[in-house]
Amino acid sequence: MSDNFMIPTRSLPMNFGPLKGANGNARITGPCGDTMEFWVIVEDAQVTLATYTTDGCSHSIACGFAAAALANGQPLSMVRSLTPADVLAVAGDIPDESSHCALLAVNTLNAAVNSYAGS
Repeated sequence: MSDNFMIPTRSLPMNFGPLKGANGNARITGPCGDTMEFWVIVEDAQVTLATYTTDGCSHSIACGFAAAALANGQPLSMVRSLTPADVLAVAGDIPDESSHCALLAVNTLNAAVNSYAGS
């Protein structure tokens, strides 16, 4: 292997990755082709922990992070009422053409919460 060989890296949020012991999980592929997956632990009608993954762009990563962060420690009723605008407000500088990432994050988070409720 060459000394010049470098593996590109990127920083990922601490709530990025599968969640051991999750009791809710969902994966959705959005119209842009990005796939997002959420894991949640729900106890006493509250999301105690939420994590996610995405194979999408940095905007998808930011929106997943924001949705998971907004859900952590919150009652199910609040998590179910999250909107893409809520996610965008936390995610930072997301251009209009990437605002669909917030919708994908909200939809996937809600599907994970609903998978818990259905079990």
